[in-house]
Amino acid sequence: MKIKNILFYTALTLSGYLSSQEDQTAKATKMGDGPFMSYVISESGGNYTYAGINKEVCTFSFKPYQGDFKEIVVQEAEKKPNSYYPDEEAFPVTYVWGYYNTEACMRGWDYIERRDENRMVILDEWVYILEKWENKDNYRIQKCFKKGELSGFKLTKKAFGAAKEMEKANHKETLQKYLDEAFKKQSELLPAWKANNQAKIDKQKAAKDRYRFTIDSVNGKYWNSEQGKKKLAEMRKSPVYIYNDTNTEFLMCHGQGVSTLLKPGEKKEFSCAGGGRVYRGKRRPGNNTTQWDSTGQLLLDLNGNNCGMTYNASSFK
Repeated sequence: MKIKNILFYTALTLSGYLSSQEDQTAKATKMGDGPFMSYVISESGGNYTYAGINKEVCTFSFKPYQGDFKEIVVQEAEKKPNSYYPDEEAFPVTYVWGYYNTEACMRGWDYIERRDENRMVILDEWVYILEKWENKDNYRIQKCFKKGELSGFKLTKKAFGAAKEMEKANHKETLQKYLDEAFKKQSELLPAWKANNQAKIDKQKAAKDRYRFTIDSVNGKYWNSEQGKKKLAEMRKSPVYIYNDTNTEFLMCHGQGVSTLLKPGEKKEFSCAGGGRVYRGKRRPGNNTTQWDSTGQLLLDLNGNNCGMTYNASSFK
């Protein structure tokens, strides 16, 4: 009986190890398209806390991209969709937020501009959106998703148990274990891949250089125009800040439907000119979303008259 147990646990451990060695494309293929529930997660000082489930359901699409790889498209409510692409072809450990350039000058070059600090990682049950990425040991879990869709009483019941479910998932430790193992494997496979794909690497670099040259040329004409000079003068003005000097969260609405939460001690920077208006926000009924409603209370008018100033949240009554 003991021998059977030893064999069982050995097989289980080996199975978990092999599963962790799957790259992100394999995990995305297993996960599949569909609606995903967005769980409420927040971070402070490296510690994560969990709440319920957001009412807005997100849709994930895993589209073919360059052979066996995927373009992962995330559609959140009425927001503009975000696309993610593999970080490395040898063994994708993360998918990186990217913008596929379709300008006429780039036809045939297939260049994607990536924003390395925003990434996605898919594990067996959970999907993570990461922000402030510096390396595998320095990042922040911004959003957490699980496949499926619920409504009405079933959603309410699930939301009540979400915090316990999230704690049981042990997100940070589980995610870190995967990243450690997967990046180790990527580093082992990458040298041979690069040696066998030098022509492809050279073409990708040429595409990047072509894109940079085109953008710089267009930008040069714009910045030398009267409109560009005016915009540049605005950009060079010192920003304006709101600092949360209270001991509670401070909610704001600004831009095109942007919601910002400032935790105690946090500061938000705004362009002091041409940035519209900033209003105080309030949570929607049910407190089950990361989108706020405006209270109509104007906090800042970003009209260029308050450049360089810092406003304390406590000053807004």
